[in-house]
This record gives sequence, structure tokens and C-alpha cells, in this order.
Amino acid sequence: MAEILLEADHVGLAYHELDGETLAVEDISFAVEKGEFLSIVGPSGCGKTSILSMIDGLMQPSRGRINLYGKSRPGYMLQRDHLLDWRTVEGNVLLGLQVKGMLNEETRAFTNSLLKTYGLSDFAKSYPRQLSGGMRQKVALIRTLACSPELLLLDEPFSALDYQTRLTVSDEIYGIIRKEGKTAILVTHDISEAISMSDRILVFSSRPAKLRAVHRIELTVGNTPLSRRNSPEFKDYFDMIWKEIDHDEQ
Repeated sequence: MAEILLEADHVGLAYHELDGETLAVEDISFAVEKGEFLSIVGPSGCGKTSILSMIDGLMQPSRGRINLYGKSRPGYMLQRDHLLDWRTVEGNVLLGLQVKGMLNEETRAFTNSLLKTYGLSDFAKSYPRQLSGGMRQKVALIRTLACSPELLLLDEPFSALDYQTRLTVSDEIYGIIRKEGKTAILVTHDISEAISMSDRILVFSSRPAKLRAVHRIELTVGNTPLSRRNSPEFKDYFDMIWKEIDHDEQ
């Protein structure tokens, strides 16, 4: 039986403003298995990022509960890499460990091994301005992995990249996540990206977000996001999810 790492139980979120209460998320329930790659798609502004914020503990649900069964706090990878320009690549990937008081000989060695494994050790003394956009995102991921989270929260991590780079980097990031045995939740507006990377996709309605549909993705071609796009089932999944989102936006 699969091990459950995260469980959202009838979660709701309301924003309290001067002119009243705005319901952002309404009665959403789902579970995430250890080792699973889950994506969340839906109309713009529907509350996808709010779910990640509640999972990370940055916001508290107004209703329901989010139960995390892992031993560590999730690692959060944002839309922008937020690398510090005045710190080297090595300095940036060690930053989270320093902030959390976790930097020691062992964690430093682990982080350096990540840089070496994923082709960045030659750039350890370089500065972010000297890196391509794709390399910066890899550095951001390694900074997240350095703290050894069991669960990764990915909030549109490829949205700032051009299309060709986005395809390449999503392949690389996916490979790293799989190789490291991590569980991941990806929020994206890109349906194709979600299908190519995911074991399962949650489709949210427009605000207030409700769980409109759940799709288990089973593609028969390829083992990387780019190659999986060649699966004959890919278009069927795309058309189905597109109609669910487009119907909701009309």
C-alpha cells in the first residue's frame, strides 16, 4: 500500500477584507503519495498558489486541515529563482542551510555532491549573472534540495524561460527530482507541461477553487517529459483537460 505524504482534508480559504469576505478555495480534498509527481492546473487566479502556501505553512486554512506526514518542511521553488547576485553559485545553494542553522561539514559535502552530479561544480565560484536562465533554475532547485525536503512545491518554476529552454530545463529538473526520489507538487498554467511531467493532475475550477477533476496520467511512450509528449494518449489528455478549464472560464 502506498505511503501518504500529504493529505488535504476539506480545505477552504477565505480572505477577510474591509468590504467583506472573499472565498478563494472551497472544500478541496486530495492526498499525495510518497514519490508521486502531482500537478495542479486551472484558470488564472483560481487559488492554485494559495494551496501551495497553505501546504508550506505560509497561510492557514480557514476551514479543514492539511496534514503533512513527512519528517521535514517542504522545499518551495518559486516562479523566479531569487538568487542573490552578490553571492556565488556555491554561496546561493548553501544559503538555506545557513538560514536554518543546518550548515555543517556533512551538509556542505552533500550540497557540493549535488552540484557535481548535476553538472554545476565548474560554476560553483561563478555569479548568477554569468549563468543562463536554465542553469539559474537548476541552482535554485539544488538550493532547495540541499535542505533534504521530502516534498517539493514547484510554483510555475519554468514560466520565466523561453519556450525551448523551458522544455530542456523541465526535462532536467524532472530527471533530478526522480533521481533524488522526491515527491513533487507542480502548479502550472501549461497543460502540456503538466501532462508530460505528472503521475496525476488535479483540475481546479475558477475562484473559489473547487476540485473539478482528477486525471491519472498513463503515457505509453518515453520516460522524460519531452519524449512523453510523443505518446498517442497525450492529445486526448490535453483535449480533455483543456475543455474542463475552458468550460469553466466561459
